Amino acid sequence: MPNSMLVDLAREGSSEKRRELLQQVSNLFVDGSELHTDRETLLFGEVLSRLLDQVPLDDRVKVADRVSGLDRTPRDLALKLARDDARVAAPILRHSPVLTEDDLIGLATSQGQAHLHAIAQRAELGTRVTDVIVERGTGEVLKAVTRNLGAQFSERSFASLAEKAGSDHELGDALSFRADMPPLIAKALVAHLSPAARQRLEHLMAQDHEQLDALMNEARRELDQARHTNRRNRLDAKLAIADIREGRRPLDEVVDQLVFKKRIMDVAFVLSELASVPEAHVNNVLHKVNAMGIAVICRSLDMSDTVYQRLSALRCERLRLNKAQVMPMVTEYRQLDKQTADRALRFHKVRSTVGRAG
Repeated sequence: MPNSMLVDLAREGSSEKRRELLQQVSNLFVDGSELHTDRETLLFGEVLSRLLDQVPLDDRVKVADRVSGLDRTPRDLALKLARDDARVAAPILRHSPVLTEDDLIGLATSQGQAHLHAIAQRAELGTRVTDVIVERGTGEVLKAVTRNLGAQFSERSFASLAEKAGSDHELGDALSFRADMPPLIAKALVAHLSPAARQRLEHLMAQDHEQLDALMNEARRELDQARHTNRRNRLDAKLAIADIREGRRPLDEVVDQLVFKKRIMDVAFVLSELASVPEAHVNNVLHKVNAMGIAVICRSLDMSDTVYQRLSALRCERLRLNKAQVMPMVTEYRQLDKQTADRALRFHKVRSTVGRAG
């Protein structure tokens, strides 16, 4: 898209038109993120930033979720989203690879508990960041960061967590899994733990710490590999969505391949993007025993009976349902016409919008 056209988009006056333009520009940016020049990337960031100032919260949440995992997201845009309402900021704070350690420290220092909770769930956290989280965090924030095996703590932070665990049994339970806790702090903590947590921590402390360090490093390597795989899979799904929208590949082919590879989370992502339904909702209906919710989305998108049957078989496998339940799901799907599905999906979207507005 020419630069002048992008600038014109940001000047559009109608609020509804701005929402539509925001979706179009974000699609252009995300779908081609690996191909944009540095200058184009910065320009996309500027235009998205302008449009974000003019759209409702739900639209900002969608943009944040889409750009959260991209390593090409302009840093200024990531910071803008990270300082927004916690629902907008959460995916950026949890996943964005463009936020530096200094950025995280600044955000952890200036934002509220919901923002801290999201930062606490990042795959990796250094001691400078966790020092701030432990100092400012309360309740669920402290438990989240303590349970995060990718988070590293200074001795000062471990001492603070151990002290707070004296009046918070759940925090003490989380600490009992920390093989990296200094022995003296662990010894002082033991008296405040439940019997099960005490036994677990004493067992950890009795182990060879070199062996434990090796196990921790191995766990972190596995986390890195999993993150790399998830990022690659998500990019692959985004490219597949672009192919479907441009008519290069049919939906059935894309979903069939994802089902074959048992990538149900990516199936949810593809369906949510094409149906313009929040990914969390599609994930929810995919993992419900009642199949009507996912049937409505699939029929509205014209998924064939054959591919729906394969998806149902994967759902039954994931939900540990009897394979005999697949065919009743398919029969129900065959009886659902597209017009009814479209109407049900529209009703859901309207109801969701009204519910959020209220």
